Amino acid sequence: MNMTREAIDTTTLGWIKPELDETLRHARQDIEAFAESPSDTGAMRNCAGHLHQVAGTLRMVELHAPAMVADEMEQLARALQTGSVGDLDDACGVLMRGVVQLPDYLERLQGGHRDIPIVLLPLLNELRAARGAQALDEASLFVANLERSLPKTLVAPTSGARANASAPLAAMRAAVAAWREDAVSIDAAPLVNSLQALLGATEAEPLRRMLWVAHATASALNDHALVPSRALREVFAGVEREAARLVDATRAQMYSGDAGAEPTRQLLFQIARSDSRHPALEEVRQVFRLDTAAPSESELAHARGSLSGRNRALLDTVSAAIKEDLLRVKDALDLYLRTGRTDVAELHPQVDALTRVGETLGMMGVDVARGVVMQQRDAMRQIVGGERAADENALLDIAGALLYVDASLDDQVARLGLPEDRGIDEGRTGESRRMLDLVVREAIANFGDARQSFVAFVETGWDHAQLAEVPRLLAEVAGALRIVEMPVAADYLTAIHRYTNVELVENRRVPSGQQLDTLADALASIEYYLEALRDQRPNRDDILEIARQSLERLRYWPLPGTVAPVETSQDMQATTAAALEAIGGDHAVASEPGFSAVESSIDVTPAASVELDTAAVAPAIGLATPAQTGIHAGFEHNADIDDEIREIFLEELQEEIDNLAGLLPAWRAAPDDLETLRSVRRVFHTLKGSGRLVGARTLGEFSWKIETLLNCVRDGQRPASPAVLAIVERAFESLPALHAALAADGFTSVDLPGLEATAERVAAGEDVFYTPAPVLDAAPAASLDLAAESAPQPTTAIDEPGVAASVDPVLLEILAVEVTGHLATIDQWLQSGHPANDRLQRAIHTLNGALAMTEVPVITEVTGPTEAYVKRLLAAGGVPTAEGREGLVAVAEAIRRTLAALESPSPRVPLFTGLAARMLSLRDSLPDARMPMMHDDTDAFAELAPIDSGASREAERLEFERAEAARLDAERLEAERAEQARFETERAEAERLEAQRIEAERVEAERAEAERLEAQRIEAERVEAERVEAERVEAERAEAARLEAERIEAERLEAERLEAERAEAARLEAERIEAERLEAERLEAERLEAERLEAERAEAARLEAERIEAERLEAVRLE
Repeated sequence: MNMTREAIDTTTLGWIKPELDETLRHARQDIEAFAESPSDTGAMRNCAGHLHQVAGTLRMVELHAPAMVADEMEQLARALQTGSVGDLDDACGVLMRGVVQLPDYLERLQGGHRDIPIVLLPLLNELRAARGAQALDEASLFVANLERSLPKTLVAPTSGARANASAPLAAMRAAVAAWREDAVSIDAAPLVNSLQALLGATEAEPLRRMLWVAHATASALNDHALVPSRALREVFAGVEREAARLVDATRAQMYSGDAGAEPTRQLLFQIARSDSRHPALEEVRQVFRLDTAAPSESELAHARGSLSGRNRALLDTVSAAIKEDLLRVKDALDLYLRTGRTDVAELHPQVDALTRVGETLGMMGVDVARGVVMQQRDAMRQIVGGERAADENALLDIAGALLYVDASLDDQVARLGLPEDRGIDEGRTGESRRMLDLVVREAIANFGDARQSFVAFVETGWDHAQLAEVPRLLAEVAGALRIVEMPVAADYLTAIHRYTNVELVENRRVPSGQQLDTLADALASIEYYLEALRDQRPNRDDILEIARQSLERLRYWPLPGTVAPVETSQDMQATTAAALEAIGGDHAVASEPGFSAVESSIDVTPAASVELDTAAVAPAIGLATPAQTGIHAGFEHNADIDDEIREIFLEELQEEIDNLAGLLPAWRAAPDDLETLRSVRRVFHTLKGSGRLVGARTLGEFSWKIETLLNCVRDGQRPASPAVLAIVERAFESLPALHAALAADGFTSVDLPGLEATAERVAAGEDVFYTPAPVLDAAPAASLDLAAESAPQPTTAIDEPGVAASVDPVLLEILAVEVTGHLATIDQWLQSGHPANDRLQRAIHTLNGALAMTEVPVITEVTGPTEAYVKRLLAAGGVPTAEGREGLVAVAEAIRRTLAALESPSPRVPLFTGLAARMLSLRDSLPDARMPMMHDDTDAFAELAPIDSGASREAERLEFERAEAARLDAERLEAERAEQARFETERAEAERLEAQRIEAERVEAERAEAERLEAQRIEAERVEAERVEAERVEAERAEAARLEAERIEAERLEAERLEAERAEAARLEAERIEAERLEAERLEAERLEAERLEAERAEAARLEAERIEAERLEAVRLE
């Protein structure tokens, strides 16, 4: 497993963290009990048992550094139990500190931060010192990924060379022996040569890895790029011993994962801590990624802070207190503005409050928020000191900045300690992350329903009706992923949707077991990815690899292309071929945005004028003319962003362009240089975030595309090929034009859609090059007669220029109903001829907010100024002029056309060029609601009128007219004053009602929050009760199962006993019968023997009698 991964997989840690916390809590109680009564060794024995459980669990999840801490704590607890520790109080204090700090460090890892073992070294050494053990050094905590592949250029082993390894080993042993411990320089050439020879004589990868790293280190020593040291000599001695052992080892031992691991790790530690830039060492650093393994200063500070008690609970508590202080300051500013006070001394307490908040933020390490608060503190101090006017704009700027701090504080706290090039869901604001969380949760719910449908499909014996809703559910989830800019996962889900819809729903096929398992793997991969997205786990893109492999096995990946080839004329083909030849290869061409056919016929004739039938066109619709083609790249109109901020942004943009000009040549010379790549990527990341923040959305979206491509290169998903370099060069060349468009708030002719499309294809792995589409020269003179209704003639169909857009179908369905209703309100008002009213303002305001959700700046650039114009019109209480009425008609028509474009299969929102500027002009033609109405000085004009002294009648008439004009003017001024007084009264009443509404909403929100918390508490108690009940039921079940098992075991033993007794009785009976048989046979044999002996004896007696008788007879005869 990769031990240098940048973040711990928080899934497993999240499962075991509560149990670990509970176990450590019990250990803490045991320490407290032992401290109160040192004679109670049972408490320390229990503590050691708890710590042993913690250490084993941490090793199981491969958190080796925290496991080492737990192991040292266990050993100290054992020493306290046996009484082998001298200072009990100091030992208990160190042990208690370890029990308190370990959960905070694990909480930091659970938050997605890197494991930085070096910060645990002081605690480890304190624990070891308490029991008299030797202190550890940094090398003992150094970890590296020893599974990295070796360079392909490494010398290959020769066949049978292992038998010739003795000589290089002897040479290496001699070189190490000749290395004196106190030597300041050595002749490392024999060491280099022997290691080179051993590399050629070794096949096992672990041993070759160790020898290669040792050879690189020896080469640096030989070139005096490293200083000899006792530590290096000991490491090389270890390399020699390990090499000698492994060369004579079995094949299994040589290929073992632990073979040569310790010397390799020690060598890598020496290289990592060295500042030498020797080529051999640099290659080792690149292979093992030693530079990226080193934590930054901010990460070290955050990790040390987690061990000093700065855990998330503390940070959340401090954040809540800061938000309360900011709320009080904002309330004071709001009260000052609403009541019209003029004594700025009343604002002096807020200066002190902001000072306290800034200092607290500084102690927390939230430097960005602290800088903003301190700036507003200085501005408030200037207002209180009379250096700056206490006008409404200044106070609103301060309140707006404090709102930003309030809204972003949680996000900045969550980012503490993260690497500079990786934040939590990099590039997302807090609001967008909350939207992401909501969308992902709904997607998970839909995905769960789809999964249940698949389960029902299997359980019901392949009832395809169970899958009827699955395509819709999967399509909604895919749409949700595209809303939150997760296109890769959305594409995988689209492939699953197509497989389900085509193979299972339409063709009603029954999948095989292997196909079902493959589909289940793809679904599980997507679901696990969604959960990782919800929990903000790092490295979640690797999860999708299983989905891709599964879809490839199902033959539904990659997705088929949807773009048809574009037909080009011969001239265009020639131009394109010439461009491709200039680039040097066959490359894909990204063209300018196309034009869709219009209904009116266009006659191209050699005339010098363009005739437009204005009656056939809606009045004042700001459509782009051929002279205005291009993309609007200026700032979005937002009253919250002042010109000074935009000027600062333009200066920063120029600085980033200059910075990029210096970075690109270096990156071109070394495309694999990750540091230069990160610097280039950081430029586009800055432009993306800052551009979106100040309203330069076109630049921000363009920079985001390039940043996404560079992220793929940085993460190793694709190499830094010439195609990557070419598109980044194109992007750099486009930045000055975008800078000029922002400065002039105008259009740019840069083919941004073409560049973005090419960047997306290159990011997906294609090696394509961008080539600008050829520009066709127009005829010297042309006439567009849009009013012609004559017979059809050959025409040239062109597409209407527009901006590509993509809106989720569910959002579009809701948007269509909302927009249609408010457009009807606007139409009714236009037909009535009445002054502006609240209904009109609400309709425009709602339309502006609803259309902003589509993220189509073309229309929001129009609706924003329109809303401001209607507000001022409503404040003036007058009827719009003819120009204003025509402008509102044009805006309504533009909204209708935008909605129609979004509902089309390939949405392209038309450009309403000039309409935004027109509405801005209309807005600026009306005074602000707080500005006094201006009037003409008719007396001054009357004095300038020439008087003819010879025409008294004419003079009298002029005097009469002047008096009449003065009277009318006085009446008008009085009417305006009365109207202004009425408006002021209504405004004050509206503010009072608004304040009451806000207060009611706040009370309601607090009540709802209290009810939510109460519901959560009740739910938690219910869940806890259910858990306890479940545990009780499980315990009873386990007990019943145990008793049943014991009963069955007793019955088995009894049956075995009876069977044994029966078998023994049978054996004894058989033995008895056998004995009786043998006894009978013995008796029979004895009887037969006795009979034989008796017969023999009788025969002998008979023979003896016959002999005696014969002798007698012979004697008688002889006598």
